[in-house]
Amino acid sequence: MKKTLLIATILVANFAFAQIYNNGGLSTGATSKSGVAAPSGFTWSEVQNNTGNTTESNASAGYAGTFSSATANFFIADDFTIPAGQTWNVSSVDVFAYQTGYNGATSPFNTMRVNIFSSDPSVAGAVSVFGDDTTNRFASGAQENIYRIFNSTVPVSSTPGTTRRIWKVTGNTPVTLTAGTYWVKYQLQNVNVASAGFFPPVTISGTRGLPEWNAKQYNAVNNTWIPIIDDGNPASAPDYPMDMPFIITYTTGSLGTNEVMQYDNRMQVYPNPVHDVFKIINPQEIKITEVEVIDMAGRIVKTLKGTEEYNISDLSKGNYLLQIKSDGVTKVTNLLKH
Repeated sequence: MKKTLLIATILVANFAFAQIYNNGGLSTGATSKSGVAAPSGFTWSEVQNNTGNTTESNASAGYAGTFSSATANFFIADDFTIPAGQTWNVSSVDVFAYQTGYNGATSPFNTMRVNIFSSDPSVAGAVSVFGDDTTNRFASGAQENIYRIFNSTVPVSSTPGTTRRIWKVTGNTPVTLTAGTYWVKYQLQNVNVASAGFFPPVTISGTRGLPEWNAKQYNAVNNTWIPIIDDGNPASAPDYPMDMPFIITYTTGSLGTNEVMQYDNRMQVYPNPVHDVFKIINPQEIKITEVEVIDMAGRIVKTLKGTEEYNISDLSKGNYLLQIKSDGVTKVTNLLKH
């Protein structure tokens, strides 16, 4: 059954300075699977097939999440978790979208609505802890220098195009949140209201999706929720749940340093989930000095020196945060051990 929705999940730990929680990857590199280079200064976000599978790929470039008319009014929702013992002073939320065929120099979106819930908003009884479905919280829109493209080789070859330029849209969300799992529900609106925008899902090279992904789409016209699922190309391909990339910027405690943590959507952990050994896909080729593994209680449970492979066979199953340190900036991402 075909559904138009998106999904994602990621976690972050406890520090006394500005941090970024990023819900997932998006860029797949400067060269398409078919060998076509992206325009100078840009990368592709290419719809994926599973590594080794040359007959099936994902089918959707993006999902509806904008208001464009009285009969086309959609929201996207996804969850994030604040670890035990932490309080996040959230300042903003970034989301990613494109308007097909738009080539303007400024953002095609000028309205962003954000509503944060203390539980899944698709389930009766969910309570909003910040925002609503009507207030415009738009702060800025900037090019991400990424073009969204369909799979260029699987199941058939196609030529990458530049009609889907991705924009990062930022909304002001001043709120303090304590430990727990929350859902962020959001919607964009185009400058030209009648034009629709679309949200590309989390995209990781070599995988169509992960089992824990769980983004949802809300149709405000008929008041219905559906999970965001990619039903695959060809139609006989299995369905995969999707996640949506978003970034939460926050601080914990008072600012005691100017260091900024960031989850970089170009840096990926693979495989994830992992049994024993993982690698870090590092397209920027930064020099990794060490990797700290942090549990959801905010404790450093293992420190690994920079290498090509990292062994965590001695750790218990569960969710962890990775703090990837270099000589420059510290990157943050999550890891699931099973």
